[in-house]
Formats: sequence, structure tokens, C-alpha cells
Amino acid sequence: MSVTANMLQRTFRIRYRGGTETCFTIDVGGKRYLITAKHVVDVIQDNETVDIFHNRDWLPVRVRLVGHGVGDIDVTVLAPQVMFGAAHKLKHTTAGVVLGEDINFLGFPYGLGMEVTTDLNAGFPFPLIKKAVVSALGLEDGPILLDGHNNVGFSGGPVARRGSKEEQTVIGVVSGYRYDRHNVLDERGNETTNTYDTNTGIIVAHDIRHALAIIERNPIGERIG
Repeated sequence: MSVTANMLQRTFRIRYRGGTETCFTIDVGGKRYLITAKHVVDVIQDNETVDIFHNRDWLPVRVRLVGHGVGDIDVTVLAPQVMFGAAHKLKHTTAGVVLGEDINFLGFPYGLGMEVTTDLNAGFPFPLIKKAVVSALGLEDGPILLDGHNNVGFSGGPVARRGSKEEQTVIGVVSGYRYDRHNVLDERGNETTNTYDTNTGIIVAHDIRHALAIIERNPIGERIG
């Protein structure tokens, strides 16, 4: 399954208070919004600045805080006060998603991205693309679970699928991955108090409907055009 321009050109590397992760844009009601994981910007206030990687440097962008996901819902919606990114249409729904379906998730793990020509993406790098399988969904307000290998830096990135008309649809927001914690063994094979974590291959994402609900409650995005 290939990823189309409407998803590639809406996915960005974001920096806030020194941490760098991933974000993406969607358009709702003729207004533009920036979506990321709540833990990326959990202390952000209204009318603060985030940085977006552009032309091999950080571009400061003033944002309004549209809202955070409630409780464990790891989703935040921001309203950038300057317009950037492609204007290609992008659907946002989990309608039609089935268990076992192949999907993609996009982002900038460890700050990695693909530098492309200005003509191709206006000075913004393309994200890395990885594949996963839908393992569980529809768990009330619980997360979407994916079978794949997530890495640090994908948080806040889009989970995307291809519909029947070969158009890209964003279905969720990457939150993180489940890990398994182990004790470090000493030279005799005995457990120490030191620990290390292993990636279980279970990716945690949150349904895009949570972002849409935040927008519905506070539709303050910048009008397109």
C-alpha cells in the first residue's frame, strides 16, 4: 500500500520545549488544525509557539490551543496562526476499517526524515513511512492497537489507510507502544534492581474521532484561503 501526497505533505516534525515528535494537519469546516499526541505538548497554553522543521531549520509557529483529549486520550488539537502544508483533501474517519487490515503510520523517528526539493514539498521534509496491521479497534474510548514496530519520534503522527477510491484516509493518532520491562542480570545470572524495556510490537494509537470531537467543541482554526 503506497502513501499518497495528501498524507505525506500534511505530516511535519514538531518541536516543543526541546522534545521533537510528529504532527499533521487536517481541515474541518474550511479551517485548518494541527494534530499531535497530548504528551508531546501536554503543558502548552493558548497563544504559545511550537517549532516546525522547515528548510533544514526550525520555523516558529504561533498556535491557539483548541483542546486536549480527556483523561487517557492522548490527542491534542492546535490551531496554527499561519497557513502551511498542502491543501490536498484528506478524509478523517475510521469507517470501513477492518481487523487485520494493513495500514501505514508516518513520522520522524529519532528526528529522521527525507529532505526533498522545494518544488516537491515547499521546503518541508517528508516523513518516514512504516507499516502495521490493525489488531484491535472499537474498544469504546480505548485505543486502536496495531501490530508493528514503533520508534521514538513517531508520537503524534497519523495512522493512514487507503480507501476503495485509492484516496488516503487518516484514522488515528500515534501515541506510543507497549513495552515489557525486565530486570538486568548480573554476571551470575541473578536479577539486579536495574531494568530495561523491550518493544512488544504493540502500537497504541487513538481514534481520529477524538480530535474531531475537540474541534467540534472549539472550532477556532484558521480559515483556509
